[in-house]
Amino acid sequence: MELEQQIRDLQKQLAEVQMEQTALRLQPCRGDSDIREKDAKLDQLDRKGANLRKTIVDLTRKLQLLNSQSITRESCDPHASDESS
Repeated sequence: MELEQQIRDLQKQLAEVQMEQTALRLQPCRGDSDIREKDAKLDQLDRKGANLRKTIVDLTRKLQLLNSQSITRESCDPHASDESS
């Protein structure tokens, strides 16, 4: 299903963002300008990660809703599965 693929892709992106955050946190800073740049980049990555997590949650809910509606339709109408074939 396309929605499942979108969720997997977003989860991969989130994992990449988290690895980038970890790598950035481990980098040493040599002065105030380095600290400011690092903080700005971490803030950007935090926002990106938060947006990805929200989108993943929203798509997962949508997928669960679609699945539950599909199951409900099939249990209420035994011919529904025949029509979709």
